[in-house]
Amino acid sequence: MNFLLHQLLITAATPRRVGLYRLMKARAAWTPDQIRTYQEKNLRDVIAYCWQHIPFYREHWRGHIDDPREINTIADLHKLPLLTKDQVREHLDTLITTDPKVKSTEARTGGSTGKPIIFRMTYHDEQLAWAHMYVGWSWAGYRIGDPFLIVGGESVGIGLGDKRTLADKVMNRWVTSGSNLTLERTRALTQQPHFHQIRLIYGYPNSIKELCEYLVQLNVRPRSLQGVICTAEVMLPEVRQRIQEVLGVKVLDQYGLNDGGLHACEGLEQDGLHLSFHRGILEILGDDDQQIHSLKTTGRAVATLFSNPAMPFIRYETGDRVHWHSFEPSASGVHWPRIGPVDGRTGDVLHFPSGRKVPMPGLTLVMRWMEGLSSYQFIQSTADVITVRLERGPSFTMSEDDVRRFLNDKIGTEVTWQIEWGKPELTQNGKLLIIRNDWLKRQTQVETVNS
Repeated sequence: MNFLLHQLLITAATPRRVGLYRLMKARAAWTPDQIRTYQEKNLRDVIAYCWQHIPFYREHWRGHIDDPREINTIADLHKLPLLTKDQVREHLDTLITTDPKVKSTEARTGGSTGKPIIFRMTYHDEQLAWAHMYVGWSWAGYRIGDPFLIVGGESVGIGLGDKRTLADKVMNRWVTSGSNLTLERTRALTQQPHFHQIRLIYGYPNSIKELCEYLVQLNVRPRSLQGVICTAEVMLPEVRQRIQEVLGVKVLDQYGLNDGGLHACEGLEQDGLHLSFHRGILEILGDDDQQIHSLKTTGRAVATLFSNPAMPFIRYETGDRVHWHSFEPSASGVHWPRIGPVDGRTGDVLHFPSGRKVPMPGLTLVMRWMEGLSSYQFIQSTADVITVRLERGPSFTMSEDDVRRFLNDKIGTEVTWQIEWGKPELTQNGKLLIIRNDWLKRQTQVETVNS
């Protein structure tokens, strides 16, 4: 089917999503005053709503405010206590709205900080999140209806085929596993008729880079490609450079926090990530818990989600560290504030004896289904031994044998899984690496010495 037909199909299937996308695009030149007015109106509404319909907050805010009208501006948010991921897990039932008119479905985070979260989303908020992504993709050359390829998903350990759903066909979306990367699989992808029609690639930077290395071996690249959007983990400069070198297009970075309502994406100038203001508010806090307004000063990212009445998160500790990059309009004409590259999601890659490579996001999307898990870490010590450190929450019931069977089934049997119970090992500066590939680092050091 051609581009125009897919554009009509997407518009017919998801009219609200397309309408929200167009609305967001029309707001590209909103001034800081317009953005602040919009956000603070929504902030006042959501605080009043939480006071009435979210039982957790009435107790959580006790002793901090006596009336929801005390929160009028973004600056007033400092009066409220922070909401942690552990609190969300512990008080899930009382964080869900009591308003019977609000309909929602269950959602899960990918767990890219090592602690997946279960939450509720309304249909409208889901469509807002999609519209966010479409706006960012448009800066990479995507038009609604264009064929695009997703390199990612939960397909760890699957075969060469990627089954398409009806939604895939309507959206003109193609998917290939970002967690099962092999030369054979890449060859199968390049031999598909759609490969040279793809205009956008979206996925995990490490996965896309590994795909690029196989494309180099095959001496082929998608001829219609306009751009690449990377998400879910920190994109290192050398990873971006390599993808751009192989594919010959701009590679843009994206930051998304679905549970917190945050979304940001680079424009073609690659000069900071444009922060959308349509779902939530970003605070950047220093070590003293005060809001940071200066540029280039890194702090903790705290999100306030006002677009999801099913389960609004107020002053939510995201686990990410960010900084304000610029408050000036960008060269491409977008006036939204920009943040710098996000710290705190860097992941390595697991290397399996067969040549298969599994990056960090592929693992997080599998591990989020392990009920009651508090946090986790994969440490590859040799070519065929991987240690998995698991921090159990109160509701975790799996035995060591259960975990090993789960890993064999969901990821693979090529390696020996060594299970350890306890908190993940942090880096010297306190960061959590979901994957720590000690074996790969030793191999790289040997190659450097011998070269």
